[in-house]
Amino acid sequence: MADFPICVSASQRELAHLTEQERLTAQLKVKERKKAARAKPKKILGGLLMVNHLKMWHQHRERIKGAISTVDAEAPNFQAARITGVNNLRDEAQMFMKRTKANIQLLVEISRTMRTHGAINPFRYDIVHASSSIPMTLLTLERLERENREFGRRILEVNSEVDSGLSDKRMREARNPAPAAPLELPSQAMAKYEAFNIPLPKSDAELRRLFRPRVYFDIYLKDARPLGRIVVQLYTEAAPLVVLQLIKSCMCNQHTKFMVKRLFPNLWLETDLLLSADSLLHQPLEYDAKVIDHGASTNVLSFSKAYVTGFTHHLSFAISFKPLTVVNGSRVGFGRIVKGSKICECIQSYGTKNGKLSRGLLFTSCGLL
Repeated sequence: MADFPICVSASQRELAHLTEQERLTAQLKVKERKKAARAKPKKILGGLLMVNHLKMWHQHRERIKGAISTVDAEAPNFQAARITGVNNLRDEAQMFMKRTKANIQLLVEISRTMRTHGAINPFRYDIVHASSSIPMTLLTLERLERENREFGRRILEVNSEVDSGLSDKRMREARNPAPAAPLELPSQAMAKYEAFNIPLPKSDAELRRLFRPRVYFDIYLKDARPLGRIVVQLYTEAAPLVVLQLIKSCMCNQHTKFMVKRLFPNLWLETDLLLSADSLLHQPLEYDAKVIDHGASTNVLSFSKAYVTGFTHHLSFAISFKPLTVVNGSRVGFGRIVKGSKICECIQSYGTKNGKLSRGLLFTSCGLL
């Protein structure tokens, strides 16, 4: 039968073809099931391997966390204070404030020097404080005065235990100063009084009290501190009525009637004395302008010759700060400051070039010595 082909019909061939397909399909399914059976254990094994690997990784992490390195691998410290300079900020601020205060003080002194044209020493060597030191200074002065009085009292009570070889008479002579030279009155000034036959005192002390009286004024810087006392020696023969009025006012301590009007640094201080309605200064005055030479003396009290016919409401006089030869012949000098010249130098800093006072000056007391 192999030598001769078998003749089959179309239906048989189709049946055979379908049968072959079914067989091939069955074989393919069998292969897939076998393949799937073989692949399933591998997946399970792979999952177990993954779980085991994860567990080992966690164990490794735990060991790493507890590990201590034998090498210093920490980052260096960041010194922010040194880099930013925070510690030096306070020193720099203090230096800035100190420099600012010094500049302000320099500007103040330059302004004062320009205002006074260098007539006073504009330099200050004391430290300038922002707050006022006047209350503490006054307390210190009071304490020093008390201590000085106590110290002087103890000195007066001291009795020497050592024989110095000096008698009491010699000690008294050493304590008492030498007597002053007799007063010599200018002959030309006194000659005009000879015709009146005025009896003059015989003793030198009485002559001084009559022709060279001394008065004092205590000056106070308004709202600040006392400046001190000035002592004025008056010349009676220069302007008798003016000197008499000043002595009366000082004897009655009428310091409120004295008013400082204007102050010109390095020139003079103008002052007014309020007069009463019945004052003798309202009438023409007797004067002698040659008694005091304005060019030879400083701190001279004088009034203008425009008032020789009489003052109106005030006795206007000036105190010069330097010799003024140019006013000889136009002003009448009747007094001179003999103590307190330092105060005259001090008060010049409170005036301006137009005479207006930058700080008020007051007379707190006056009297006759």
